[in-house]
Amino acid sequence: MSAKSFLMAFNLDMKQATSSPSNQRGFTLIQVMLILGLLGVVLTVATSAYLKHQSKHYVKEALVEAGQARQVVAENAKSDTEGTTKDWAKGYAKKTGENHSWTVYVDPTSAAVVVTLWLSKDPQTLLWVPLKGSPTQAESGSSGQISEGGLNWVCVLKDETMPDVSKLFAPLSATVPKADFSGDLVTSDCR
Repeated sequence: MSAKSFLMAFNLDMKQATSSPSNQRGFTLIQVMLILGLLGVVLTVATSAYLKHQSKHYVKEALVEAGQARQVVAENAKSDTEGTTKDWAKGYAKKTGENHSWTVYVDPTSAAVVVTLWLSKDPQTLLWVPLKGSPTQAESGSSGQISEGGLNWVCVLKDETMPDVSKLFAPLSATVPKADFSGDLVTSDCR
């Protein structure tokens, strides 16, 4: 079989092999680039939304664990009838979240519940600090204060001042980190 008959058998003569652009099918380079650009935008928006949702989940999970820690401190305060408790963390071990996204622990000397979150490259901390007695009318209406387990707690976020030492249940120890968590992802009881 000659080469010419071979090409004719498969309908591949020289005219079809070098056909004009009007007979070609497919996408142009500009169309492909446009589709890839649109996919990039959609993936960027979807990834951003997913990461924000995941961050909210981790914050909620950490705040639920902080509630458990506050309950342990409240139980220790109830069992301390003579004011002799020195280890407010008794009965509570430091907890770590999924993928090490957060940690919660109780400072044994000040009874502060320390919540550290790793939502970005740097850790951010918020504090739940117990207060003495019942809050005054002005304090009880303020945001970030709750009464739980017989103790009154205040949530301290970034750029918020710590309550006066005379109002604290116990003085803060030097090991308690400064609160630097912004309040955009926390629940309403901590704003």
